[in-house]
Amino acid sequence: MSDVRADDGGPTSAPSPTTADTSYAAGALGTGVEVLFTTSERALQWAWRVLQLARGVVELTPRGDTFIREARASVVDFLDHIPPHVRRSVEEVHVFCNLWQAVGVRLRRRGGFPSGDDAAWRQLSEDVELLLRAAQARLGTAAALEQGLLKDLGRLRELALSCGDSANEVTVGMEVFTRCIAELMAVASAVRRAWEAAAHELEESAAWLRAGDPAFSAWLAEHLVAAEPAWERTQKIARWLRDVGAFAGQP
Repeated sequence: MSDVRADDGGPTSAPSPTTADTSYAAGALGTGVEVLFTTSERALQWAWRVLQLARGVVELTPRGDTFIREARASVVDFLDHIPPHVRRSVEEVHVFCNLWQAVGVRLRRRGGFPSGDDAAWRQLSEDVELLLRAAQARLGTAAALEQGLLKDLGRLRELALSCGDSANEVTVGMEVFTRCIAELMAVASAVRRAWEAAAHELEESAAWLRAGDPAFSAWLAEHLVAAEPAWERTQKIARWLRDVGAFAGQP
């Protein structure tokens, strides 16, 4: 490695055995995206149920009331934005797993990581930067989903307070739907934290690579290959969810 890289800043302490251990993030994302999908499916079912119930009430009382109008508007807003966002989240996990596997294939083809091999160092640095940018972009998607659900949940809880103690099929349906949204937001938060962990670990790895430590570069190359099975398992989950969503006609 050149002196320029060795003096290019970077971490001041030696990497721990867990540095860049994204196997945990892979497992967390696999579990998280599966629960995100199934929870969104439950919310979707109750959204359609509330619309059906509200339509019946409107037909009986054409003028309707504020609660019914707001309930329908909240559900329609959910249908327009959240299910497509969940589908995008699943797809982004799937594509990220593909990227990780592509990096693993390149590293296995290269074989060893000889000290002083600048070409190998540059390729590894580019691969880690690619994964880092992808993880950061997906972190943005996850944060946007979480914020959207937080907004929806606040609106639904405010709506629940407005109806007081009155109870009918629509208010009961909205209560269940609100619980589904609360559960969905909790899961979205977990997915966002998993992406945060992956991005943070990759960012640390990129910093160490910039520091130009040959031993760390060799260790990281081995680690990226070793973590590949965990990402492959997550990829299978995401691919299955994507296929299920397409079969079910999820918007």
